[in-house]
Amino acid sequence: MSAGAKRGLNEDDPSDGTIKRSRMDSDALSSVTVYQPNVVISELAMKMNSLVEVLLPARFLTGETKQVKLRQLWGTDVYTDDSDLVAVLVHTGHIKLKGSGTKNTLLVSLRVCPAQGSYTASERNGISSREWTGAHPGVSFKVERCLQHTAATVPPAELSMLRPGAATRQIPGSLAPLPAGPGQSFSVPPAACVVVFNLANDPCLKYSLSLVNDQATEPDRWTSMRLRREALYLESRHRRFELVQSGQGSDGYDRYTMSEVLRPHTMDRKTMEASGVPLPAKLVRRLHEELDWEELVWGPCFLRVRGDEYPLVRALYMPHTVAS
Repeated sequence: MSAGAKRGLNEDDPSDGTIKRSRMDSDALSSVTVYQPNVVISELAMKMNSLVEVLLPARFLTGETKQVKLRQLWGTDVYTDDSDLVAVLVHTGHIKLKGSGTKNTLLVSLRVCPAQGSYTASERNGISSREWTGAHPGVSFKVERCLQHTAATVPPAELSMLRPGAATRQIPGSLAPLPAGPGQSFSVPPAACVVVFNLANDPCLKYSLSLVNDQATEPDRWTSMRLRREALYLESRHRRFELVQSGQGSDGYDRYTMSEVLRPHTMDRKTMEASGVPLPAKLVRRLHEELDWEELVWGPCFLRVRGDEYPLVRALYMPHTVAS
C-alpha cells in the first residue's frame, strides 16, 4: 500500500477492509477503551492534549497480525489516529510480536495531539512506518506508556474519585497486588529480580519496566506516590541519574526533578546515605525541573523526558535520609 492509499476517516463501509470509527455510548468516555482492529478510536478527537487509556487484549499480540504485515501506520513518534495501535507499539519498541503471542493484556496510554502538517516515515524495530504529506482529517496520538495489565477486569471507575483526572493520569500498570516484604514499601516483582552491579560496584537491579510499573490500584501502590518517600536512581552504562519528588504544583499534582549524579563511580550507597538522599545540590547537576509525571515516558530500555532520551541499564530505589 502506497502513502497515497491511506484510508480516509469518513469511509464507513467496512466491506472492503477500510477503517471505521468505533461507536461507544457516552458512559464509555470516562472508561478504558478496548482495542479493535481496523477501528479508529472516536474518543481521541474529544480529548485533545489528554490521555486516553486503551486495553489491548493479548489475542491481538501475535506475529500473524495483519495490520503489522500491511504496515498500517503513518508517522514517527506521533502517528495518525487511523494508524493501527499494535503496529505503532512494534514501531516504537514497546512490544515484540512472536508467533505464539503473549499471555499478557496490555494497558496503553495515548496522548492525543493535533493533526500534523505531515507525517514522516521511518524504519524501527523491524517495521517501516509510512509517510503522509496530505491533509489529515483526524487527530494524532503518541504512546505515553505501555504496561502489562494482569487483571481480568478493567481498572475500576472509582479511581476517578480520588482526584480529577486520576484515572487517566496515574493509571496503574499491574493490578495484581504484591504485598510488601519486611522493611519494604514495595515488593519487587519476580521479573525484576535480576541483580547487577552499578557504577560504584554496589548491587542493584537491572532496569526493567517491572521496576517502574504501578503495582495496584491503591494510591500508595503507585510509583509516583512511592517517590514521595524514596528517590529513584537510574543508570546508563556511564551515567547515573536521580529522580525525586520535589513538591506540588499549583494544580495540586506532584512535581519531579531529574538530575545527573556527579562522579557516580565514587558515590556508593554508604557515601550517598551519609550525604543525604535526595543528594544535595553540590553533588548533582539539574537536568529537568518541575516535571509532571506524564512527562516521564518509560520505555523498555530508556526514559524519555521532554524530548531527551536516556538509555537505562540499572535502577535502585533509596529511602529519603537526613545527612549525618
